[in-house]
Amino acid sequence: MPFKKEHIIKYSILILILLLIITAIFNSLNDSGDEKVYEDVTALSPVGSNEIRDDKFLQRSSDEQFLKFRSSLRNWQELFDIIAYNQSLFNYDTIKNKEKFEEIKARIERKKFFAPGSVTDLIDKYGELIIKHCNEYKIDWRLIISIIHQESYFNPEAVSRAGAYGFMQIMPGTGLGLQRDLNLEDTKSPINNLTAGMYYYATLTGAFEFTGDEKYKFALAAYNAGLSRVVDAMTIANYFKKDYTKWDNVKEYYPYLASNKDSVHKLVWPKTGHPPGGTLNNWMEPFKYVEYIMYYYDNYKKIYKSNLVEEKPKKKKSKKK
Repeated sequence: MPFKKEHIIKYSILILILLLIITAIFNSLNDSGDEKVYEDVTALSPVGSNEIRDDKFLQRSSDEQFLKFRSSLRNWQELFDIIAYNQSLFNYDTIKNKEKFEEIKARIERKKFFAPGSVTDLIDKYGELIIKHCNEYKIDWRLIISIIHQESYFNPEAVSRAGAYGFMQIMPGTGLGLQRDLNLEDTKSPINNLTAGMYYYATLTGAFEFTGDEKYKFALAAYNAGLSRVVDAMTIANYFKKDYTKWDNVKEYYPYLASNKDSVHKLVWPKTGHPPGGTLNNWMEPFKYVEYIMYYYDNYKKIYKSNLVEEKPKKKKSKKK
């Protein structure tokens, strides 16, 4: 029996996906396997930059695209299901209809798949340690495993191009300070890396206590790009009369930390003309960093119970007449 056109299209797509998977696996064997590499790729600000003329920038952009592709293949099984089994979503007739095809393409791109990764291995080995420290700091342990997911994808030996290392991707300079503060022999071994990283994040949440529950998001942005950058973004938000204690307000002003926004810098900091924490052309990184981790956090909350005991609202005492 001859193949129908829709069958040819379907099997061609499946073969293409398999070839892409094989290619990604082959390349990953020659790569360091460091998921944090993506975090250190300099993003091109949409407001424009002369970096586009830099050959090194073009190379970084190429690396970035490959790492995005490799990361997306973790969810290849779900993509396979969408294309192979959902005939109403993707078939030959829709390919002939360009508008319908674009609509379906947009729907697929909007769909997010949550891949929990090797979180069970982490919990089996270090779950008690994580919960113990999170209880002391009054932090939801599921938020910490979300940070680890984003930072190292649960690889205790991950090392970024910038030199950050371990589960929590601690920078060498920060690690030396934490090593001294916590009286640790090192901050590279898995236990010490987790201990130091959780402590560091807890100190950052303390710095934003005045923002209420928003402190966790502000602390994430600070963990990624530095405390001073968060304060600078809050200062710009306050200048434009926005509530700087709300992350959703402040994150919108991260683009103004870029070096080509010096006109804004002169308005906000008239004496120096630049942000105290320095400019940040890669402002998109902390912007997305918080978004990704909160997405992981929302999904881990569906799988694991919180370590924190919710305080029951106190009943108001009725006044005696």
